[in-house]
Amino acid sequence: MNRQIMGPLACPIRWGGLFLMALFSLLLSGCNSMRIIESQVQTSTQWPTSATAQTAVPAKAFFRLDRLPADVNSLQAGWAEVELEAALAPLGWTRNDIEAQYTVWIGVRAAEFIADPWGRPVRGPWVNRLNISMGTGYRPHGLGWGLGMNTGMRAGFPPPSGYAQEVSIIIRDLRTSNVVYQTKAMHEGPWTDHQNIWRAMMGAALQGFPNPAVLNRRVDTTIAR
Repeated sequence: MNRQIMGPLACPIRWGGLFLMALFSLLLSGCNSMRIIESQVQTSTQWPTSATAQTAVPAKAFFRLDRLPADVNSLQAGWAEVELEAALAPLGWTRNDIEAQYTVWIGVRAAEFIADPWGRPVRGPWVNRLNISMGTGYRPHGLGWGLGMNTGMRAGFPPPSGYAQEVSIIIRDLRTSNVVYQTKAMHEGPWTDHQNIWRAMMGAALQGFPNPAVLNRRVDTTIAR
């Protein structure tokens, strides 16, 4: 008797359970496919306050790229400049080397650091001097034990690693040679795909350009894993 009553309900219950499981798995996979890049941004602006000043910040402007001598033949610097052009274009700034009113310099860098179990740096990332080139994601595990000894870590081989990324942008007025805009974004996390992180950080560094409401701020950017 019980089998006859429960039998017709078993199929919809089973399929309903499978549907819920599939939906839950889909939601989990969707969440796992994204990540939040937290950037600590520091911005300094020196635009003239006078509305009639010739050097007052324009809604649109022409610029040319500036590069340090050490970066003349750097593929990393070239990549960063291309990405910066794309980031500035929607803001009304266009590259024009002949009619440029401003120069724009961008610097990107990354370094590996030894982390504690919570992902916090045991030692400053730039002190370790394990600088990372564009997109390599190289992790020098052979040096891990030595670094662990130097920083006082007693367990784990290799010790956990984290990565610090930094993006800096400086804009100069060609008429006065003064720096009128300077912004820097910093991020620390486990990710090794530095190009994707830097790209997100450029947008964070330029948030509110040319006059952000808050100069020192945290900017969260969601990107794919």
